[in-house]
Amino acid sequence: MIVAGSDEFAKGIAKQLGVGYLPFETRVFPNFEINPRLLLNGKSVAGEKVLLVVRTGSQQEHKPNRLFLETLLLTRKLFSLGAEVIVVWPWFAYSLQDKVFRDGEPLSAKYVLDALVDAGAKAFFTVSAHMDREEGRMSYYSRIPCYTMSGFKAIAQYLKGKVKNPIVLGPDFTSGYSATEVQAVLGGESLAIHKVRDRDTGETKVEEQSLSGVSGRDVVIVDDIANTGGTLAKAIKLCKESGAKKVMSCVVHPVLAKNCLERVSAEGEFIATDTIRSPISKVTVVPVLAEFIRTRL
Repeated sequence: MIVAGSDEFAKGIAKQLGVGYLPFETRVFPNFEINPRLLLNGKSVAGEKVLLVVRTGSQQEHKPNRLFLETLLLTRKLFSLGAEVIVVWPWFAYSLQDKVFRDGEPLSAKYVLDALVDAGAKAFFTVSAHMDREEGRMSYYSRIPCYTMSGFKAIAQYLKGKVKNPIVLGPDFTSGYSATEVQAVLGGESLAIHKVRDRDTGETKVEEQSLSGVSGRDVVIVDDIANTGGTLAKAIKLCKESGAKKVMSCVVHPVLAKNCLERVSAEGEFIATDTIRSPISKVTVVPVLAEFIRTRL
């Protein structure tokens, strides 16, 4: 088994699994086309299981279009060399479009997976897929084995001993499951608030509601993604207005678009996992992800 990757995250997976590490480099031509190249150095991958580990960065570094094309080209190249390719994509780009929300839209998450399968991928791993809140096989794809691992396990272990008897809050109904998962490790209580999203503008609205139970308590807000930070900021505001003693925000995927980092950090401690490179990626999922992969290959 060989791991191909472009940063310390991939090297960490290789070390945890006790396997070799195969890097790649990517040239960008003057017309902005990309040309990824495996640094084989005479090594053959024929007959090998190759984990293609791809990771992006937040803010200006987050380029999902380039990352997808790079992954697609590398998958096809490894397949052509005779490798059995397993794609490991901690933050799965285009996964937010896991349903057709408006007439005429593509089912992007499925189409991206279709393209990877057609290029030669034999299995796929990600962390905290947007639709599938429970760990295991992804529900909407069946052409190849696709697995999602919960990133909240790593968050809960990181917080253990740092907070006592907190209220663990999900800032919308679907994140309530994740709040329960973290609360099971930390103790305390969990609850969720209600959010609605405008499908045309993308704007979110958090319902004004009483959170009297947080008064005088430490609150840990957990969510899968911090994109613009709008939902988190509104949840923090509700907690503070309800008398929370301290509010900490914890997310799995720190996309951090626009001014999200400044917006949320201004309201209290803000941490994330390292599925995406970012200034707040203090929690590593590498050990638990490597073990998750090991038990399924």
